[in-house]
Amino acid sequence: MLLQDFFKIINTDIADSSALVEVELNPQHAIFQGHFPGQPITPGVCVTQMAVDIFSHIQQQEYTLTQAKSIKFTHIIKPKENPRVHYQLNWEQVAEQQYQMKALVYHEDTTFAKINITVDSL
Repeated sequence: MLLQDFFKIINTDIADSSALVEVELNPQHAIFQGHFPGQPITPGVCVTQMAVDIFSHIQQQEYTLTQAKSIKFTHIIKPKENPRVHYQLNWEQVAEQQYQMKALVYHEDTTFAKINITVDSL
């Protein structure tokens, strides 16, 4: 789980099966020291895991990614230039403790990722 160490939640607006969440990255995190030194970028696996962590936080239960239907990265998130990004989550329960989730990761007019995954409770 990356929440509270790699990133923190700044603002959350939750509806029935959707949420708009603003997060702030920690540019001093060790992951950025190696990815890449002097020019840090947010690894795609972290962008995806953040969506799962945010969903777990909202549901107050830990979930894990079990299927990646599609993940498209359209721009690089540089934590020094874009320390805050938004996650627009939409989910649908497909089985007991299993959800299909779509996430749009963006800041202002820039879309960073479109994520379509399945998560299951641990």
